[in-house]
Amino acid sequence: MKKKLVLVSLFVLPIVAYLFFASGVYNFANLPLVTEKVEDVSRYAGQEYKVVQTAEVPLTLNNHITLVGYLGDGLMQNEGYTANLNLMIFKYFERYDDFQMVLFVNKGSEEVVEALKTELARIFDTSKMRFVVATKEQTEAHFKSLDTGLSMMSDGGHPNVFLIDKALSLRSGHEDKKANAYGYDFTQAVEMGYLKDDIKILLAEYRLALKKNNNASPKIEQRRD
Repeated sequence: MKKKLVLVSLFVLPIVAYLFFASGVYNFANLPLVTEKVEDVSRYAGQEYKVVQTAEVPLTLNNHITLVGYLGDGLMQNEGYTANLNLMIFKYFERYDDFQMVLFVNKGSEEVVEALKTELARIFDTSKMRFVVATKEQTEAHFKSLDTGLSMMSDGGHPNVFLIDKALSLRSGHEDKKANAYGYDFTQAVEMGYLKDDIKILLAEYRLALKKNNNASPKIEQRRD
């Protein structure tokens, strides 16, 4: 009897444990879909503020994993306003070809944008950090396309950034831990940790689809109940 128990512990339990954790990873590697058909940013291409480090590719959310943020006047008031976002998130993912960050700012932010990108370019590649100079009305119109029910601040900004997938769908996890189930507060280091994890999940999701189909599906059905 003891020999059988030893054999079970040596051979059967490891297999069961592997199957358990493998299924857990599969379920974990699906980031909930919150909102479909977020408005593309291609219509604002003519309003992008470009500096030397800006990518020479069309401005669009399509076929990109994108962090979208609405800074309003925040960048003008404080150049360190995006420190958490840049140093805790962007530097870890800027090497991925399909990753980018698109930030809406108010008019008057141009000089600060140029100074910020020049400074950050000493640390990492900022070519996929895109800035759109928009009116408050334009910014709010795009913000509303996220369909979050949240309200913007009076200066046209919001403390959350939002994760958009390649099919222009809003994705978000950790809803049981965050203040809201839609975005990530970039002024809070702990939420930047959640965002970092969720970007990894989304990247893994597309890699898994690519391995299975040899062509990652542009839309992965995983809707939050």
